[in-house]
Amino acid sequence: MATIQIKTPYPEQAAPLVKDAIEMEKKMVRGSLATTNERITALTRELSVAVDQVLAGTVARTEANEMALLELEGELAIRRSLEEALRSLDSLELCS
Repeated sequence: MATIQIKTPYPEQAAPLVKDAIEMEKKMVRGSLATTNERITALTRELSVAVDQVLAGTVARTEANEMALLELEGELAIRRSLEEALRSLDSLELCS
């Protein structure tokens, strides 16, 4: 694990600010993840498909479902990105 240092003449003030910023970012990412998961659920219901089918590329594409499938694929990509960001944030440890 790598270490990042922040130089400040006021460490007792900076540490809580950094901790709060990390917690706020986690909260925003969790909120975005919840919204994305809701959207994925709605799209899979609308299309009557499972996420695994979409990821495997086994869903038949038609003119009628193409836009919704593209949107679902985009939401799945966003979810992967948000999950990665959350894992990264959860792994941060503020050392003093």
